[in-house]
Amino acid sequence: MRKTIMKKFLLILFLFPTLLFPQIGTKTIFNKNNSPLKKQTITCVKTDQSGLNWIGTLSGLFCFNGDKWIKLTTKNSELPSNKVLCIEIEMEKTYIGTANGLLIINNNNWEIYNTQNSTLPSNKIRKIKIDNNNIAWLATSKGLVKYNKEFESVLSSEKTGIKNDDFISLNIDQNNKKWIGTNTGLYSYKNKIWRVFTIKNTNIPDNHIWEIVVDSENKKWIGTKNGIATIIENEWEVFTKKNMPVKTNLIKSIVCDDYDRVWVSTEKKVVSFDGHEWKKHKLENTKTIINNLFIDSFDNKWICTTTSLLVYNLEGVEFKKNNTNESSVVVSK
Repeated sequence: MRKTIMKKFLLILFLFPTLLFPQIGTKTIFNKNNSPLKKQTITCVKTDQSGLNWIGTLSGLFCFNGDKWIKLTTKNSELPSNKVLCIEIEMEKTYIGTANGLLIINNNNWEIYNTQNSTLPSNKIRKIKIDNNNIAWLATSKGLVKYNKEFESVLSSEKTGIKNDDFISLNIDQNNKKWIGTNTGLYSYKNKIWRVFTIKNTNIPDNHIWEIVVDSENKKWIGTKNGIATIIENEWEVFTKKNMPVKTNLIKSIVCDDYDRVWVSTEKKVVSFDGHEWKKHKLENTKTIINNLFIDSFDNKWICTTTSLLVYNLEGVEFKKNNTNESSVVVSK
């Protein structure tokens, strides 16, 4: 397999020693007045070992170290596309899925893979997850792909004959079983055995599977456009506006925090579940529309709205500061 490799002088701005910014309250708001974020649609947020936040949008990749912002695009870097769809970080390796291929950054080496220089079946990489064997799994628009130095399509219409291989969500449980969502149902996959779950054979409230989260008890939380289904040991439970403090069943995001609380966002509400009861969380502007909800390595919740980015943490918002003499990321085109 041929691959494109670029040497980058990336992230010079974030050198040791590292410090934690003092807690600055339970909420921090970023908008066009204090950040380069304007009306970008945020698609993903991840934090690496140094505390650097990687923020993917549909108009580029942003890096934020708690103090400075840097924007990377196809104009000032080798980013395959400005449409960043997902980010996954494992140790010193960062995987970035875009609408035009996969970017892997490893010790400042940039490797770009696409359908032209590899066996990837699609350039649209929607979700990436790393299993307990450090193997990367990619949910693409043409199937589930396994990556371990080589790309292997393992679940697709061509490979296994499934009806829909346009995958939009992905997660891996504690038994190393892969759970993949489409707009026509939920798939599970392990050891070449796959199964499909729909409204016809399970209690899933809808076939549009937009979000999949696995908690510490190995319970799968399945977010759909008509409520949430959970599954553990073949037992199903459904959450809708009838038993959650929300006014709509349209689920935008689900995340799980360090205290094993499950956080759920709709367009207007953010609620959390501690295993016993649901709790509502009040935002600054009740008129704004929530697009996405993410969580970083410091347990900060990144609530992405149409007007701003709200970082929320009940224990106090913290960012990790990296001291440096440089003020920007240096990227060679």
